[in-house]
Amino acid sequence: MVQVLSSHQLHRSSSRFKVLAASALTVAVAAGCSPSSQTTEESPLVAPSERRALLVSIDSLNEAILKNTLSREQVPHFYELFELGACTEYAQPSFPSVTASGHSALWTGAYGDVTQITGNTSHRLPRDQNTVMSLVSGYDADNSAAEPIWVTAALDGRPAGGHHVTQAPQLPGFPARVGEQSSQALADQARIADAYTQDNLTVMNGYNLQVNFDAAMSADDVEWLAEGQWENLAALGLASLSAALDSNENAGVTPRFFRWENRVGAFYGVFYGDSQYDRVAVNTAPNGEGAIVAIAHPVEDTPPQNRELARFFSEPLQVATEQGNTFLRLRLFEAAEDGSDFLLYHPAMHVMDINHPEQRERYDAQVRGWFGNSSTRLYSRGGFGTPLFQDGDGTAEARFLETAELSTRIFNKGSSFFWNELGVDLLVDYFPLGDSIDHTIAGYLAPDSPAYNSAHAPRARELRTRAWELVDMRLQHLMSLISGPESALFVGGDHGMRPSWRDFLPNVLLQEAGLQVLDDNGMIDLSQSLAVSPNAYWITVNTTEWRGGIVPEEEKSMVIARIVEALENLTDENGERVVERVYIASEHPELGLGGAAGGDVYWETARGYGPSRNVNGDSPINPNARIFAGHSHASTSPDMYTVTCAFGQHFPARRIPASRLIDMAPTVADYLGIPTPPHAVGTSLYPALRGE
Repeated sequence: MVQVLSSHQLHRSSSRFKVLAASALTVAVAAGCSPSSQTTEESPLVAPSERRALLVSIDSLNEAILKNTLSREQVPHFYELFELGACTEYAQPSFPSVTASGHSALWTGAYGDVTQITGNTSHRLPRDQNTVMSLVSGYDADNSAAEPIWVTAALDGRPAGGHHVTQAPQLPGFPARVGEQSSQALADQARIADAYTQDNLTVMNGYNLQVNFDAAMSADDVEWLAEGQWENLAALGLASLSAALDSNENAGVTPRFFRWENRVGAFYGVFYGDSQYDRVAVNTAPNGEGAIVAIAHPVEDTPPQNRELARFFSEPLQVATEQGNTFLRLRLFEAAEDGSDFLLYHPAMHVMDINHPEQRERYDAQVRGWFGNSSTRLYSRGGFGTPLFQDGDGTAEARFLETAELSTRIFNKGSSFFWNELGVDLLVDYFPLGDSIDHTIAGYLAPDSPAYNSAHAPRARELRTRAWELVDMRLQHLMSLISGPESALFVGGDHGMRPSWRDFLPNVLLQEAGLQVLDDNGMIDLSQSLAVSPNAYWITVNTTEWRGGIVPEEEKSMVIARIVEALENLTDENGERVVERVYIASEHPELGLGGAAGGDVYWETARGYGPSRNVNGDSPINPNARIFAGHSHASTSPDMYTVTCAFGQHFPARRIPASRLIDMAPTVADYLGIPTPPHAVGTSLYPALRGE
């Protein structure tokens, strides 16, 4: 296929080939030398307008936690990043320390009091049209009121891309706090809308359009068909339908035909083999032509380095849906020799949400299907067998790790597509695996938990280590993409991680303090409630600014004082404080608290407590919560810190003082020589990281 380039793309390509030719002698990079070990002198061929930047968020990356739990041999590229890159001591995340608001801060250079992305869920705006309990997803752009860096870059004439980034590719809603949008908000929105029509901007997000969940199916989960009506069985190595149904020695085992349906549609399968049942073919119609085949193989038992990841998965099957094409991959983990059963897994199925549909076709042609967070939930529910925390034999963990390998492989393919095929100057990227595995398993590693099990902990540690080795391979791939001297890798994260085994229920605390009332159905009665915690991130006073609110503005401070008193006086059965510190939003503008879509009072709980938005309970403390690991805690807590690092020829190995997530976008903009995103309030760290 011949690709037709625009005049702008031809200019960019010509300039880049000159730079690449000049850098061809830097083979030491490919041989293993860090770009940061090369000279840090500015190349005369590389002006800021010719530089390229890859900004990636490694979800839940906390340097101290990583170094305390993983060795140099296990994650060598992270140690290389921290030792040979230019890094801040730590990066303070958004408050609360959660994924959606953390990434919004990374992309825009502003916290939730500006962006209105205040958490994974935020108050829906405008306030006068919504109750204090009405929420909107922070992953969507409905509330967003700030421009992300990829828009700024594209409007400055630079090719830019976003690869599975939050709050995209939807247009930010720019809703007002109350009333109608301002003229400035409408202008800002129109500017971003214009950027998304530009040929030099490609932004996609597979999380927006998940069309089916992952599944591990057995013989009991499919409909077995008395007769097979398959065509073109010769494509599967079966001579004909009549021969396939003949159980004589020449035809091998008698194929078994089945079908199943999910949210995407109907799928048809045949379970067959030569001397035993050891493969499954699947298609969207009973036709051997175009079917994908999964061959049974024991779980992977070799290290992932220096081999193809997820090598026992089938090829992908393209499936048309009303929302666009998705893909089905299969892994046949088990097949009974007599054909009586199997364990057939497929990942979640997604359609790429993208601003240019024609680019989706190119992405699909190269990546051939994507899924995001591996299959930790399926693993936890026992879909792969009995997990370690229920005394399983390790099979479930091995199966899960193959799904993590597939996710890693597909993410890397997508990054290569943006970087090499689209040739973007700015790629904003993401990887969730560290967060997924730590949520699932890190709680079992906490020796101060009353549920700590000395037999489970080493196995949990091994599983976590193997998953983070894949995260390290993801980092290695991104390092390889920016190996040219005109490129730099900027590595950040959104938050850290902390184990928990108790729940804190702020709504139940408000009820005990006389600040909240439930109706006869056990729901919050807003006509009588002075304050609520809609998401367990914060508490908001139910002022008359909200639809149906009852607290006059002049009485708000008195309600806040009662909330603070209740939080500070809450103790456990041993008389220990549950809430270690209370933050009144109006008193901490430096933390980005509050704003139109945020709350009035925030807190930091003691170790071991996780938040619960449950409004029903006998006590604000549930001492028997499930073992978990999470975040959402105060951004001032060291275990919530994340990182800011720059890696590449222009950055010497150095450490500078702590930074904030909101400093990343201005820093990348400064490096590229583009304007700072217009709503950013962070500061560029580029001169300090360079040692200037």
